[in-house]
Amino acid sequence: MTQAAAGYWGPVTSSVDWCEENYIHTHYIAEFWNTISSLAMVALGFLGVALHHKALGWRLSASYLLIVVVGIGSVLFHATLQFEHQMWDEVPMVWCACQLLWVLLDEHGYQGIGYTVAISLYCAFATYVTSVNKGTTQFFMFQSSFGLNKRVTRLFHQGCKFLLLALGVWLFDSNLCFVFDHVPNPQFHAWWHVLMCTSLHYFFVACGHESIVRAGEQAEIKYFLNMIPYVDKAEKRKEA
Repeated sequence: MTQAAAGYWGPVTSSVDWCEENYIHTHYIAEFWNTISSLAMVALGFLGVALHHKALGWRLSASYLLIVVVGIGSVLFHATLQFEHQMWDEVPMVWCACQLLWVLLDEHGYQGIGYTVAISLYCAFATYVTSVNKGTTQFFMFQSSFGLNKRVTRLFHQGCKFLLLALGVWLFDSNLCFVFDHVPNPQFHAWWHVLMCTSLHYFFVACGHESIVRAGEQAEIKYFLNMIPYVDKAEKRKEA
């Protein structure tokens, strides 16, 4: 697609420039809708901490806080399209993926210093490769880091559906920008932000439920504003 002239932040230096045309809505934000939609990650991260920190402790709360960091980095990246700000988007995503992998392995019995060291080494290596390389190497290294009871199983399956839909719109926006020369741009990358953080939230809720149950306590799924699921410890009923 034909991009608008450079705005406040100057020429694009990031290794990727998405389908949204640059500096269309304001001189100070390169990709307006991609920037605004990134705030969904910030909001979801803080909401996840608020809903779960008492029931789940610091480990999943740390994952939610990393999503906040990713969201802030994504705002900086899409607002400026500068490489140094792109790293504030992509590197915290690597950290978030490593943190979630560590939590999942630990919850399923893969404990010990060996697993922690292995994940830490991979995280350090992925961080280095992501932050110092541009182009194909940097792109694929970043992508390689991502990409029960019936109610919990349903939440996990819903998370998978959101993930598949998110990957679909991401791939379309990454490879088929030429389509939008002829039809209106539905801002697929902005939808990727919303769908991906929604998917992560569903996975976190399912993982949190498993964590509480494995600790020998009862867990229940509740809904914030009757829409957003979260997990909480069930109150123990007093015996008569």
